[in-house]
Amino acid sequence: MFLKNCWYVAAEASEIGRKPFGRILLGEPVVLYRKEDGTAVALEDRCCHRRAPLHRGKLVGDALQCGYHGFTFAADGACIKVPGFDRLPFKEAGVRAYPLVERHRYLWIWMGEAAKADPSKIHDFHQNDDAGWASTTGVIPVAANYLLLVDNLLDLSHVGFVHGSTIGSDDSSATLEFEKGDRTLKVTRAARNIDMPPHMRRLGIADKGDMVKLITFTPGSNISIDIIWGGAGGPLAHIMVINSITPETEDSSHYFWGNARDFDVKNEKLTAYFREQTLIAFHEDKDILEAQQRNIALDPDTPEISVHGDWGGVQARRLMGELITAENSRRGLAAE
Repeated sequence: MFLKNCWYVAAEASEIGRKPFGRILLGEPVVLYRKEDGTAVALEDRCCHRRAPLHRGKLVGDALQCGYHGFTFAADGACIKVPGFDRLPFKEAGVRAYPLVERHRYLWIWMGEAAKADPSKIHDFHQNDDAGWASTTGVIPVAANYLLLVDNLLDLSHVGFVHGSTIGSDDSSATLEFEKGDRTLKVTRAARNIDMPPHMRRLGIADKGDMVKLITFTPGSNISIDIIWGGAGGPLAHIMVINSITPETEDSSHYFWGNARDFDVKNEKLTAYFREQTLIAFHEDKDILEAQQRNIALDPDTPEISVHGDWGGVQARRLMGELITAENSRRGLAAE
């Protein structure tokens, strides 16, 4: 169902502390916590004894004790203590430990083969913690398949309809350009002299402007939207919308979002304003996507049609399908 050999956002770094935190990722239960030195840990959230969720247990130093029968696991997943036994009653018992990297205010997890976990392959979201940018972030649970969110973000023709009172403006006159790389898709939307979005007009930046949106997709499901507004007097605004969608199950997702800007970066009130407006807009997306998922669930085989602007979503589905098929084929050969 999912591509395993790639990096996904497991949590915002600020979500995880000394209290065990459980989250379903790619259909698997995962528990996250920080060791005493602050290093983050990701383990299978399923005790090897009776499969109780470990996030309901407690930390004992850097180890995690199951809250059901007290089995205790080291940060590498090895079982190190069983109550009532001076020596462990079995060998090589434990739970799975996942590679985890903290970067750009996120905790990135590798759910596939640990030996292939290369941190250099983590998507570049440096705007989240770059001093030249002001960023606000969040996570939204969405009861929809992750590819529906990918569709939504790669085809931004919806913004004038779904987000007409918030971040959207009518850019139906935009020209579209598409580019396909080895594991990258790029969509460029460019429009001249269109209305600025309502949330930008309220700031008094301008009533109209030229807009370019550079949308970049990389597997598993990371999408950067670089938005550049300009006018006759020069640059008006530059915003980076950060999107990383981690599947929870086949029909639910964790949507990690960020909104960063490179102007007036010390203005905390402006940052709070962008956070408010972005949250309103993304909950508008959540509403339509969840309704879409419910319709799909009623009849998954109902045919769809696609138009020119759907190129990004169609190509993303095709790319992910190819990667998942290839990964499953290699896994099958290894099992033989």
